[in-house]
Amino acid sequence: MRWVANKPPKLLRMEDYPSWADKFETYVQALNYATWTAVEEEYIIPRNENGENYRLSHIADADKDSFLKEKKMLNLFQQSIKAEIFQLLQHSGSCYSIWQALLNKYHGNSNMRKSKIALLKKEFDIFTQVKGESFAQLIERYCYLVNEMKRLKINKPEYEYIDKLADALPDEWGTFIMILQFNPIAYAHLNLASFIEKLEAHDLGLRKKQKMKSTAISQYVGLYYKGSNSSAVTPNPKIPIAFCAESISQACVTNVTATP
Repeated sequence: MRWVANKPPKLLRMEDYPSWADKFETYVQALNYATWTAVEEEYIIPRNENGENYRLSHIADADKDSFLKEKKMLNLFQQSIKAEIFQLLQHSGSCYSIWQALLNKYHGNSNMRKSKIALLKKEFDIFTQVKGESFAQLIERYCYLVNEMKRLKINKPEYEYIDKLADALPDEWGTFIMILQFNPIAYAHLNLASFIEKLEAHDLGLRKKQKMKSTAISQYVGLYYKGSNSSAVTPNPKIPIAFCAESISQACVTNVTATP
């Protein structure tokens, strides 16, 4: 069966460049690996002795393969990159220069990069839960921060990532964190991913317990227990689980009396 490729992934915002670049590279290489080589080295357009571009009919056979790969990759770029982004890229027209321009556009110049690194370090130092933020939102925001730091080569020991997240949790998480830290050897071998898994499991348990407590259900203790404290529980209306001989007899007497 012939494989039909879907459309290439779209780059609609420069903030999405890292994830888009990975998807785009995989897409192109799966479609035609030879095409991907167009971004790995600069393509030199064939020119005549006057410096003019050759007409297509005059391109040598040896150059046609490179020419076709360049045009195929350029076509994929035009399909994938939003027009407003493409217009702002500073490149020479080759696919190699376009790929490098995207990378430079995302990272920014050196001064902007230094400023962003300084701001991210500050954000990490003061990271804490924002008012009204849920546990899931806190974890998601923290993971974005860590990923952005790693992308900019801001490397920290794994325990610093774990300790910072632990400090950012609300006070009610203190006991659970102390239990984890009670075994220092096991705690020291945690990485951020496994630490978050433990937090998520505990959060699930807390939400389950809270849900059970908030469910307003009165227990009918008298149904099965005649102890001294059964009266302390508000009984539900009796559940008819069997015929009552006494009530049946009373109904029969009533019916006989009422018969003329």
